[in-house]
Amino acid sequence: MTKTNRKVQYLAGLCVSFAFTFTGAAISWPSPAIPKFKNGEANINISDSQSSWVVSLAALGALPGCYLGKVLSERAGRRRTILSAAVPGFLGAGIILFTKTPELMYVARVLMGIANGITAVVTMIYLTEIADKEIRGALGMLVQVMNNLGSLAIYGIGPFVSYTALNSMWVDEQIDAMRMHVQESMENKATLKELATNMKYRKAIYIISGLKVLQYMTGSLAIQAYLEIIFRQSSSISGPYASIVYGFVQLGAGIGATFLAGYFGRRVLMFTSSFGVAVALTIVGLYFFLQDYIRVSPETLSSISSLPLIGVLSFNILYATGLGNLPYIMQAELFPINVKTTASSAATMMACVMNFFVTKSYQGIKDGFGQFTVFWSFASIAYAGMLFIYFFVPETKGKSLEEVQDNMQKEIEEVERLNKFETNKV
Repeated sequence: MTKTNRKVQYLAGLCVSFAFTFTGAAISWPSPAIPKFKNGEANINISDSQSSWVVSLAALGALPGCYLGKVLSERAGRRRTILSAAVPGFLGAGIILFTKTPELMYVARVLMGIANGITAVVTMIYLTEIADKEIRGALGMLVQVMNNLGSLAIYGIGPFVSYTALNSMWVDEQIDAMRMHVQESMENKATLKELATNMKYRKAIYIISGLKVLQYMTGSLAIQAYLEIIFRQSSSISGPYASIVYGFVQLGAGIGATFLAGYFGRRVLMFTSSFGVAVALTIVGLYFFLQDYIRVSPETLSSISSLPLIGVLSFNILYATGLGNLPYIMQAELFPINVKTTASSAATMMACVMNFFVTKSYQGIKDGFGQFTVFWSFASIAYAGMLFIYFFVPETKGKSLEEVQDNMQKEIEEVERLNKFETNKV
């Protein structure tokens, strides 16, 4: 492979990953928007319950987006599918820009979710297909970098501009996304029934399902959505400025992760990431436990006021090194080409359901059981994830897609032979 061809791969990967700047902006937009709801700046009469729907409906909208991404990818190709995601995103951005009612905001967030779902299904498949095995992990991490760039734009600008100016950023993001051009690739088709019933896909389904639970049930998207509110509820920390620091750290962590992916295996990075995320979330939960449940003295609370910032920033960095994007890469690696689009669509739909559950239930669990319960619940998933990664997740770094599939098939055949032997023995 020549250096010129490798440069083309990086350039194509950079272009297609750019669509995720809108995804990052969509995820992070509630962080500066919700305070504007509360202080009346947005001039919208909206309750906390309605705000939680605004936050979470983007995830629900991604469900039909995942299906559309699968269908369009098989019929129109990767390039046109990714470009088509800009259409519902642009419509949603326009509604957000002009609406003053929660009900229309629901519609807008669903449309944005559709755009995100289409993008999520197709992008990682495309990246893993065009990349050499030596750079596949690093190239896949570009998605996270672009996602973080969109978040940083919202965190850095959103708290300091008007609500109208904040919403106009949606339109700019979508116009940029519509200008992106990527190469087109087609593949064989397979049905969801074949994916679910064929034994040779069973192990990959188990692995990706477990990684999706770990990726989304540790609360990353809920933390991003409620970031400024989290910091406003912790002592001596400025919500807007802490959010900006979070955005810069998130971007830097994503860039750093692209280099780490080239040196360390998937298992090592995800295991380390899961452990670090668990500890960081435990620390944040401990602060809110002392503040809201134990009700320690203001002096004691002031002495540990940096714990939420340290914990959330540590979560940010460690999540980016593994759990943030490697499950997407493995999702595109573990399934053979004939079911890859169907599998990616199904896995992303599963992620959307979990994302909706986490973002919608955040406010209710916080109000009913305390903020510490939310973070310790996320942490418990991360602790369990360490065991899952250690015992069940294979290493795919440095292997071609064909080698990954061959290894998966050999393991399945060995299990089938063992099962047959045990049956005959009985």
